[in-house]
Amino acid sequence: MKKHEVKNSLFQSIKVLIKEAKQKVVRNVNSVIVYTYFEIGKMIIQNEQEGKERAQYAKKILVQSDC
Repeated sequence: MKKHEVKNSLFQSIKVLIKEAKQKVVRNVNSVIVYTYFEIGKMIIQNEQEGKERAQYAKKILVQSDC
């Protein structure tokens, strides 16, 4: 193998490694964002329900939907 072919091969390997690392970072960031939003939603629901199984406004919605 010629010297420039070895360099090209090395650069290609480095390029692939960096690309794979970037993809892993994106997946991890997406997972963290989804988890964070889930926890925020859970906190809001718990606050709205004040420890009850169902929030008060849910009763009104169910009654209205029966019409």
